[in-house]
Amino acid sequence: MGHRFHFTIPYRMLRRRLKEVIEAGLSPEIYFDAQTLDDLDLKEVKEITEELSRHGLTHSLHGPYMDLAPGSPDPKIRGVSRERMEQMLEVAVHLDPVILVFHPGYDPWRYAEAEDLWLRESLGTWKAILRRASKDGLKIAIENVFERGPETIKGLLEGMDSPQVGFCFDTGHWLLFSRRGLDAWLGELGRWLFTLHIHDNHGEKDEHLPPGDGTFDFEALFSILPRRELLFTLEVHQEEKVLEGMRRMKKMVEDWDGEEVGSGEG
Repeated sequence: MGHRFHFTIPYRMLRRRLKEVIEAGLSPEIYFDAQTLDDLDLKEVKEITEELSRHGLTHSLHGPYMDLAPGSPDPKIRGVSRERMEQMLEVAVHLDPVILVFHPGYDPWRYAEAEDLWLRESLGTWKAILRRASKDGLKIAIENVFERGPETIKGLLEGMDSPQVGFCFDTGHWLLFSRRGLDAWLGELGRWLFTLHIHDNHGEKDEHLPPGDGTFDFEALFSILPRRELLFTLEVHQEEKVLEGMRRMKKMVEDWDGEEVGSGEG
């Protein structure tokens, strides 16, 4: 199957080290934080993604997430969160990414006793984002972070009911925060699965290690993944381990897929 393989990198780092990324043949998932969006030179970022394309590399995007709460009961906080998400969409529409990833902003410590309220307010925000994304042909994936189970993300996806929006399964976040098994997550959300963030930890902090350096059971994950083309994004934060992490990720996919994965990452 024609899977894609990306690795996560902040935009400011990609801008400085574009030549190295291209020489390594790595397709990036480009992360934009709020400050980067405020300072962004759109002409420059378009030139960077066009240069990637000239070398046969694709790209995906990851929107800002720090302090954003698109389901907040406070309308001013929702408003700022939506503004940042729309700011990301304004960039994405010019860059033609494979996919755009956002965090849902759910926190069980704050919202567990008001999930219905959170879901209602979230859907108001997300449906506005989806209308713009659909108009521009953008695909959005919602990533699990602090969720203990798949229920709240399922509520968002069912509420939007669009082929333009799907699920990003993050292995490291699941290991740290989930209280339900992989079979529950993929059973509930597998039909919406667009992409995976692949990284590892020891169940205590978000270490962003290469797969196999922590305690996540990748064999179990691959035994229940839906059989279709997916985007696999490596989220390793130790620079010296990125290439090894990519090699391991591709080997896992190759073993699962039963076919040799090519050298290109696009």
